Amino acid sequence: CSSDDDSKIDNSDFVGKWNWFHTSGGLIYFQETPETTGKTIHLTLTKNSSFSITENGNEISSGTYILTLKESIYSGEIERYIQFPEDLQYPGIVKAGIIKTYESDKLDISDNNYDGIGSGFIRIE
Repeated sequence: CSSDDDSKIDNSDFVGKWNWFHTSGGLIYFQETPETTGKTIHLTLTKNSSFSITENGNEISSGTYILTLKESIYSGEIERYIQFPEDLQYPGIVKAGIIKTYESDKLDISDNNYDGIGSGFIRIE
């Protein structure tokens, strides 16, 4: 895909404010939730590719995300792949992966690795 194509990838279904409810997976399976971490994490994604992350009401990161197309190891199909800045030093959520919405109010970011990890969110706005 050319860079012109990248800017036209539809992101309208995941624009909004999302409440994190879990990060799980890995070779040695683990699961983190707001209950196990004591953290309320909100991810806000905008149409113009900006994002912000708040933890317990305090903004801890913001910037621009990149949306491209990659082959998903899960479906074998070409799907949307989101990348937050490489210098994003926030360990609580997946920072690059296949991004999908379902049931209109749920969002998953899965790192597209075998034995990988994924983060789940529920729409709040």
